[in-house]
Amino acid sequence: MFVPARPLKGLETPSAKQPLLYPDEPVPGDIGYIRIPWVVGSQEKLDAYITRVQAQIKERDKPELKGWVVDLRGNMGGNMWPMLVGAGPILGEDTLGYFIDSDNAHTAWRYEKGKALLDGNTQAETAKYYTLQSANPVVAVLTDTLTASSGEAVAVAFKARKHTRSFGAGTCGVSTSRSRFYLSDGSVFLLTTAVFADRRLARYGHSIAPDEPLESSEVVPRAVRWIREEYEMRK
Repeated sequence: MFVPARPLKGLETPSAKQPLLYPDEPVPGDIGYIRIPWVVGSQEKLDAYITRVQAQIKERDKPELKGWVVDLRGNMGGNMWPMLVGAGPILGEDTLGYFIDSDNAHTAWRYEKGKALLDGNTQAETAKYYTLQSANPVVAVLTDTLTASSGEAVAVAFKARKHTRSFGAGTCGVSTSRSRFYLSDGSVFLLTTAVFADRRLARYGHSIAPDEPLESSEVVPRAVRWIREEYEMRK
């Protein structure tokens, strides 16, 4: 992708016009719910995003929960690292995925103690991180065709996680990492330099299909049923 000189101000936005945030979905009292929306902006905005998402998880966490719905629908991208920190209490402390380049070099993403790490280097963090009352919960991940780029990175982070299943529609199909190359006239050349891979090193770089393709009206009810079924199987 070639970007002419001087439009860098909007380069990180998920679309030419800022998309609306989707509203939260109602779920039964025995199910936790968190939406992970797109995010771009200043460091102050990214920090506020992390604080808000983790605060919502803390507020909605209860001992009696059977599992969590993580809603990535409408997440058109932006900065993946605050998203991973925000979702960190549910993802759990672990290696979440990788960038794999054309030379097959692997660079790991990890969540640990309120930090999103890339090859061990902190990319985003919160000092006041939250820990779930019940570790390693059952998780239903919701995606749609607007789940893109950094939103797809979060979807990949949940792939191959135990007691996790995805529902909805295939993602946009830009599950790749791009690097900026600055030209002498101030223009920017964006080049795909790596693809996303999950914690088992399964590669993407294309649309991420859900485990259960569903019409939008069926997604939340089916996710809730599956969480309850999976919870009972774990007992």
